[in-house]
Amino acid sequence: MRGDFVSLQRCTEADFERIADWSMTAASTYSSGARQLLTGPEIQQAARQGGMSFLMVVTHEGERIGAVNWGPLAYHGSYTIGSVIGASGLWTQGYGVEANVLLLNHLFHALDARRVQMTLGTHNKHMLQIVVDAGFVVEGILRDYFFVDGRHFDAVTCSLLREEFYALARTAELGLAADTVPAQDKADARRLLTEHLEHRSATYLRDLFER
Repeated sequence: MRGDFVSLQRCTEADFERIADWSMTAASTYSSGARQLLTGPEIQQAARQGGMSFLMVVTHEGERIGAVNWGPLAYHGSYTIGSVIGASGLWTQGYGVEANVLLLNHLFHALDARRVQMTLGTHNKHMLQIVVDAGFVVEGILRDYFFVDGRHFDAVTCSLLREEFYALARTAELGLAADTVPAQDKADARRLLTEHLEHRSATYLRDLFER
């Protein structure tokens, strides 16, 4: 999964330590409302127990600058997502937006997602901008959900449905992920099967009438 600025790559054990380091910085305050004192193995274990998957956000120069995650909800095709860019100096460079678009591409185009949702705090300007840019639909407000800097902030629950994502991808020219199987290969496979079935049908009918 590769975009103009970043790609999404599998996590290593060292990457979970990076995520643990970010959980103790301002990045965690923005994403979860508080700095988390977690270790890499603890994050791995929590992810495994909750069915969460992680991918690293990597620049084309090879710098591992953030992570995205997703996990299943109650019904097939429904997912919750999250993301973090570790260094505050990179928050306004477009890396987070592209990482989330790549993740949405993966969920809708490869995992047959029907609905993707996220929950974020009203103190988080950067993620709210991504929500606005990506066309997420705000579904509800959770009052006093996050506690940041001595006061409570509401949370926003929002979602994107499959047809909304593809409509947005067309109008905003997001650039959908390349198909894993080329279109010509799919067409050739259908043609081969059709010819085979037609031949078998013709052979069956000929044998039937020759009995």
